[in-house]
Amino acid sequence: MKGKFDDGNLWRALGEVWDLAWVTVAPMLLGLFLGQYLDRKHPLGFSWTLSLLALGALFGFYNLYEALMKASREIEKKDHGKNHS
Repeated sequence: MKGKFDDGNLWRALGEVWDLAWVTVAPMLLGLFLGQYLDRKHPLGFSWTLSLLALGALFGFYNLYEALMKASREIEKKDHGKNHS
């Protein structure tokens, strides 16, 4: 019995989830590590780590939003093409 996620579709779906996860997490990790480095090298009255982690989260979720909107437009384009064929 082949379902919605047969072998090829399952791996493709997992790959897409993995891509979305890294598009979101990578800027946060970059902000975290860069912030820790700056806290050690250039300590100031605020936390570089928290500031850059928050900035990384902002960029990460913006990247996620853009990726999901792009996928949504592609799906709409495919559906529009099927309806007018």
